Amino acid sequence: MRLEGLVSIVTGGAKGIGRAYAERYAAEGAAVIVADIDEAGARDRAAAIGDAGGRALGLTVDMADVRSVHDMVEAAAAWSGKLDILLNNAGIGIPKPLLDTTEDDWDRQIDVNLKGMFFAIQAVVPHMLQQGRGKIINIASTAGFVSSSTPEVAYDVSKGGVRQLTISAAAELAPHRINVNGIAPGTIETELTRLVLDTPEKRARAEAKIPLGRIGAPTDLTGAAVFLASSESDYVTGHTLVVDGGWLLF
Repeated sequence: MRLEGLVSIVTGGAKGIGRAYAERYAAEGAAVIVADIDEAGARDRAAAIGDAGGRALGLTVDMADVRSVHDMVEAAAAWSGKLDILLNNAGIGIPKPLLDTTEDDWDRQIDVNLKGMFFAIQAVVPHMLQQGRGKIINIASTAGFVSSSTPEVAYDVSKGGVRQLTISAAAELAPHRINVNGIAPGTIETELTRLVLDTPEKRARAEAKIPLGRIGAPTDLTGAAVFLASSESDYVTGHTLVVDGGWLLF
């Protein structure tokens, strides 16, 4: 098992892509803190991991609330005694055209997708400094490279910020043997994408643009997440790994 003996936090880990990350980390031997705004969902996912033979704790976190983020990290450290991996997965999207986007829409997406991620890193780094190493993985998006295929400027900006956060944090933390990398998923089957691809025509257009010919599954992302959390990526930092079935090729 590639993560044996390590302790990981997975934000937004109760369902969807986050659930896949949490379950794969547990299967690879890591203890997993499942952090989510859905308190019951986080506890249920942690219990399911425990039932499958893993070690997990469910915690509540509101990524838009800096105090909540710091409290979650401290609770995780108190439970585990150390923190080796932070997988910053929690995120939201409010697909609206630029002219229809409200200040609240903007603030919510920037707060959850970018501000919360920054302060989760800030909270976890002191624990990694004590250990002399750590792995941080930020979930970006192909929307951080190009415009989304649907109008959602605020979301795209937040994900572009995640890419730059990854680069800048990696540069600052590299001397401390803390690797900071990102994963940029393409179109993945989740509740969020189902809201956007809400007709057969939209789904067909999305699939036609993917050279590998299909919308991705959450499990398509977990190999990258394990690699970036493991010792196999010790010489990789500041990189955002695109996992999109070739979507960005055209």
